Amino acid sequence: MPNKNLDHVERFEIAFNQIHSLLKEFSKNIKTDRFVDLLQENRGKYGVLNANYYKLKQYAKLRNAIVHERIDDQYYIAEPHLDVVEDIEQISKILQNPPKAISIASQPVVFFRQDSSLLKILETIEEHGYSQFPIYEGDHFKGLLTEGGIAKWFSKHIRDMSVSLKGVTANDILEDEKLRNVACLSNDQTIYDVEEAFQNHYEKQQKLEAVLITEDGNQDSAPKGIISSWDLVKIEHSSISLLSNS
Repeated sequence: MPNKNLDHVERFEIAFNQIHSLLKEFSKNIKTDRFVDLLQENRGKYGVLNANYYKLKQYAKLRNAIVHERIDDQYYIAEPHLDVVEDIEQISKILQNPPKAISIASQPVVFFRQDSSLLKILETIEEHGYSQFPIYEGDHFKGLLTEGGIAKWFSKHIRDMSVSLKGVTANDILEDEKLRNVACLSNDQTIYDVEEAFQNHYEKQQKLEAVLITEDGNQDSAPKGIISSWDLVKIEHSSISLLSNS
């Protein structure tokens, strides 16, 4: 008797194999091609994999039961429910077509010139609540000014419970900012590239304050968006939201 749920099995296997192929692409330097091992290797790099890690491990068990415990051409000892099929298809869809990095970036980007006054910058923080500002010298990116850098500058210059802001510019604050605290991505790169940038800095024990998005990935180009470490939460939640609301 033909199995009416055969299309569920086929759809599940197609989506599973798509995910497996992507995991192998993500792990070109890893010798194993075992699904669970590749999943473990990549869960820390991609929010959608981490958010669905335990679920995907169960799907791997289901896939093994389908493939290795098949009784005949028309009968499987295990069959996925429709909601499972739709879920794994959605995970595959997100992995194949991840949101662009610009989708979680703050826009537009508020930036200053190196000779902008600290007073003006503080007024902008008070008015808009922004905490990071790219600083430019003409068309050249000089660095990222942060609340931490401002606080460090204040701590070094406070005298008798007061600080003079007269003549203090963004360039003065940049002297107290750490180097290599910003990365730059192009407008067509994805949230995977954002996650990888933060992960690479973490592995080097460097704090990445923000990722700038420009048209061509050149930090001297006009900023189109800025992503802070706090925005990584949006990546995780956007993945979960896409899955739960499909």
